[in-house]
Amino acid sequence: MANNPSAKRVTPETAYEVWQSSDGSWTYFVLKKYQSPEKEAQNPFARWFCMIQSPVAPRGEYGDVYVAIVKEGTRHIDNPLHRFVCVKGTSIPTLEAIGLSNYSVTELVSRDERLSHYLKLSTPPNDFARVKLILEEHAIAIVCIDAPDFLDRCLTDVQSSA
Repeated sequence: MANNPSAKRVTPETAYEVWQSSDGSWTYFVLKKYQSPEKEAQNPFARWFCMIQSPVAPRGEYGDVYVAIVKEGTRHIDNPLHRFVCVKGTSIPTLEAIGLSNYSVTELVSRDERLSHYLKLSTPPNDFARVKLILEEHAIAIVCIDAPDFLDRCLTDVQSSA
C-alpha cells in the first residue's frame, strides 16, 4: 500500500498546496488528499478536500473538488496566508539539516539568475517566530521579512554585497 503524506486534514494556514487562477479570482487551499500521489495520478476522478475562495465566496467555502478541476487553468503558488523570509548564503540541504525541512523553499535563482544564493522560506504564521529564531541561531543572513518587493530587496542586496 502506498503512503499518503497528505491524508491528515489541515487548516488553510498549513495547506499542503495552494492553486490559483491566473487572474487571482479563484484560490484552492488543499487541506486533505484522499489518495497517495501514485494512486491519484492513475485516477481521473481523484479528489481533494479544499477551502475555495472565489468571487461567489470571497471568505471561502469548504468541500471536495476533483483534482483535474483544481489544476485546470491554475498555477501552484506559495500559500498567501504564510509569512516568509528571504535568506542568503545558505542552501536547501542546510535548511533541512537545521530542522526546517517541513517548510516550502523557493530558490530565487529561478526568478533572476543573479539571485543564485538566495532562498525564500515560507512558513505558517504560528511557526514564524520559531523559524526566525532557528535562522538567527545558525547565523543565516536574513535579507527581508514579509516584503512585497522581496525580489527588488534581494537584488539590491546582491549589488551592495558585490
